[in-house]
Amino acid sequence: MNRFFSKRAAGAKRSAIRELLKLTEKPEIISFAGGLPDPETFPREELAQIAADELRNHYENVLQYGASEGSLTLRKAVSRWFKTHGLEVSVDEMLVTTASQQGLDLIGKALVDPGDVVFCGLPTYLGAIQAFRLFQADLVGVPLEEDGMDLNVLEKKIAQAKADGKRIKGVYVIPDFQNPTGITMSREKRIRLLEIARREDFLIFEDDPYGQLRFAGERIPSIRSMDTDGRVILLFTLSKVLSAGLRLAILIADTRFMDVFVRMKQASDLCTSKLTQHLAARFFLDYDMEAHLDLLRRRYRAKRDAMLAALSRYMPEDEGITWTRPDGGLFLWVRLPEGIDTEEMFPRALEKKVAYVIGSAFYVDGSGRNEMRLCYSVVTEEKIEEGIKRLSEVVREELARSRIGGFVG
Repeated sequence: MNRFFSKRAAGAKRSAIRELLKLTEKPEIISFAGGLPDPETFPREELAQIAADELRNHYENVLQYGASEGSLTLRKAVSRWFKTHGLEVSVDEMLVTTASQQGLDLIGKALVDPGDVVFCGLPTYLGAIQAFRLFQADLVGVPLEEDGMDLNVLEKKIAQAKADGKRIKGVYVIPDFQNPTGITMSREKRIRLLEIARREDFLIFEDDPYGQLRFAGERIPSIRSMDTDGRVILLFTLSKVLSAGLRLAILIADTRFMDVFVRMKQASDLCTSKLTQHLAARFFLDYDMEAHLDLLRRRYRAKRDAMLAALSRYMPEDEGITWTRPDGGLFLWVRLPEGIDTEEMFPRALEKKVAYVIGSAFYVDGSGRNEMRLCYSVVTEEKIEEGIKRLSEVVREELARSRIGGFVG
């Protein structure tokens, strides 16, 4: 049977996160694993009213095929909304995709040839690793600092790639509340990254799932908003701010790229659902998106605060255990002492009925084995407290086990 599969399919791996999630589906397990938005934030009543009207009165439009570029109504609505947030984007620079994962897939299809270098964070979003690896990109990891990617290391790796005769295609970044770490790239680094990209003539793939979920600190402009020569391709998803089930995102690129992206999308699915596009468009047009976002920010801030407080309360002290303190988004990142392997620890965490995502899943070089991602968005504050208490017990046991193992060795 294997002889029928393409080389690309043979090299594709299942998502480590999706596989782990299968193990966390039991209701008694408190899961910090899946990066899911809180379902209580979904504007279900508003979407239900919109859906009823669209299906009854506009069925001939919303139940039909649509343009590959996406609904003009949605693109216009989002373009106007972007403008209020300091981002000037024309409808001709927008392509509606079936969630951001399709956008990553289209970038890979349209822009990446086997062996092309794409730089990314150490760690970075697993879905991007999957998408770029499917198209046989040479993924080169760059360590993260507290204010984003270490650009000094990036420049060294650029020089090395050039010396090796490799073609550099771009850098993939999540500047705001990065998945998985929650780290935000500083304004200074965003400007410098653009300068490096111009000098070395490569693209920037800017992924923005969480930028609207800032609940502390000052807003930092997107890299795309600073771009003057059309080298930043921006992905904006509605999964985290409206509903993941709508499966809607917008790929924003200079019009010089748009024709090839449209052709790649047509080969994939012809068009994204007009029904879900019009649900989203009507929400932008008929309701107060900013008030809705304020609700999300308050809710997620309370949950982040609950997790940070629980970590401070229960995690062992003076063991070199650290965690990030994000100003927005859905995640924080925990680093345990060297020698603790969160993948080996995972079954023991499940025995305590708590789950997380192993750190190595987010590293293109296989490192990060002593790290883990915790998602605070979908769990109640009460369960956050209990879950972190359970997780801390697991960590204490792992520390004791490592000491014994080290002594015996």
